[in-house]
Amino acid sequence: MMGFWKRLRFYLIGLSIGVVLVLMFFGPRSMQCSYFPNSRALEEAKIYPMSFSAEAQQTINAEKMDSVFLFNEIFKKSKITNFGTDEVRETPCRTYRAAYREEKKFDVVYQICKKQTVIKEIKKVE
Repeated sequence: MMGFWKRLRFYLIGLSIGVVLVLMFFGPRSMQCSYFPNSRALEEAKIYPMSFSAEAQQTINAEKMDSVFLFNEIFKKSKITNFGTDEVRETPCRTYRAAYREEKKFDVVYQICKKQTVIKEIKKVE
């Protein structure tokens, strides 16, 4: 009979070979599990290419925002304020209203259309 330590050694060798093979075949992946409605609505907006209305572009230029701020701050730390309204069920474009309340305060209105996100409005809140 095999001793406990010998069996443990064979198990760990097999496990490490299996992990290496899985990483080789599937590669490292960045996984996100955001099942809450707020997170899903914000993450979905970041998936598609973004376009900006003239009013939103004006605010972006005036506040000297960049795409990093939009993606990493506004579309991560905002709270959707219009769940339960008919705006989020409209077709072909669902409209979301988000409130960003960190060091700067903004209200954002955006639409998720077929394969595109349209930022309609960004307002600075005092």
